[in-house]
Amino acid sequence: MALETGVEWVRTEASIYRNHKVLGLLGQPNGWRTAVVYWFSYGYAGENGASGIIPKLALPIIQGTAKDAQRLVDAGLWEPSPEGWKIHDYDLYQPDAAYIQRRSEAGRKGAAARWAKRGDAPIKAVEDSPGEPPI
Repeated sequence: MALETGVEWVRTEASIYRNHKVLGLLGQPNGWRTAVVYWFSYGYAGENGASGIIPKLALPIIQGTAKDAQRLVDAGLWEPSPEGWKIHDYDLYQPDAAYIQRRSEAGRKGAAARWAKRGDAPIKAVEDSPGEPPI
């Protein structure tokens, strides 16, 4: 479950399997491992509302090593930052915390209005609940 400031889902490029930067990683010894760290970094950043920042202390959490981090920087998939690293162009494709908050609030208001119109359920029935992935 995502933290209060994060999201449960992140967007990923459907053609990631043929992205030239990822293919460059896969062509290196154990590059597949670094590609997995890259993918996990999206999950970490999304869940923690981290705006694409991967702190140095989070590297082991996403199964990464200093060598993986350097490979990702060399490939142009991560950029060095004061905290550790930033996923390249993360903010271009992922919603920021303000957007998520606005969308969540709009959803709550819409649901409350629907329930109020029906008149058969109290407005307080619309509360935050953990999201479930679609089946």
